[in-house]
Amino acid sequence: MRRALTVVAVAGMLVAGLGVHPATTEAAWSRDGFVTSTAVSGVLNAVPTVACGQASGLIAVSIPITWTAPPTTGNGVAPTAYRIDYAGTAGSGSTTSSTTSVGVPGSALTVAGTLVVSVYATRGAWVSPAPLQTRTITTTLGALGIIVGWTCA
Repeated sequence: MRRALTVVAVAGMLVAGLGVHPATTEAAWSRDGFVTSTAVSGVLNAVPTVACGQASGLIAVSIPITWTAPPTTGNGVAPTAYRIDYAGTAGSGSTTSSTTSVGVPGSALTVAGTLVVSVYATRGAWVSPAPLQTRTITTTLGALGIIVGWTCA
């Protein structure tokens, strides 16, 4: 009896499945005021060159550093500012600039040694990759071992 009921149920499902189906249609819709947009990506390129504004100077004056803006060709975006980091055995610090030059304060040279200066392009929260060049500032000592000046290379 169970077999007969199972066979009848399966046959009924097959007949129902072979029945008439609704015809397929093609439909389209649009909405007034609906706007589409495209997205593009950008990259903040690394600062390509960093240079010393002077080869040497006294500790009382700032150490001029200049650089060239990163390229904005292709999908490169222009920076809005620059972050200048300097760190090493002679001291450390950081400053910002909206131009392509800055004066690292001579007071950053706290002990005998060196500072490595790195310049990063910034735009809002974006920070470029490491610069392609850095500069090294070295302290110069007087006769009594006191820092009197610096050299930049």
